[in-house]
Amino acid sequence: METLKNYIISILSFIISIVIFLIIISVIFAYTNINDQYIDSAIFLSMAISAFLSSFLLCKKMKKKGIVHGICVNAICVLIIFAVSCILNGKVNITNTLGVYIGICGLTGIVGGILGVNV
Repeated sequence: METLKNYIISILSFIISIVIFLIIISVIFAYTNINDQYIDSAIFLSMAISAFLSSFLLCKKMKKKGIVHGICVNAICVLIIFAVSCILNGKVNITNTLGVYIGICGLTGIVGGILGVNV
């Protein structure tokens, strides 16, 4: 039961942090002259930071199996984002970008998990 609670807290931290980052990114791009070509990079960076934080927080509490828990929590988060995206778009859209998101979340999940267990 404690594991489920830790996963839920970690997933909520991911969602809250990604929403905060996306609001900040949208305000920055709306009110500055930054070229729109950097939007994807900013979103990828916010996704990586959020994935790292969520896996770090989870594995800090779990104290074991950082790689496994880091990947699992971020896989769940990517699936949630994918499901919300499909619902909002009204269609399933599998692109290369989805693969990049999965890769970013996987790698940062591993790093966050390892550091969370060992710090």
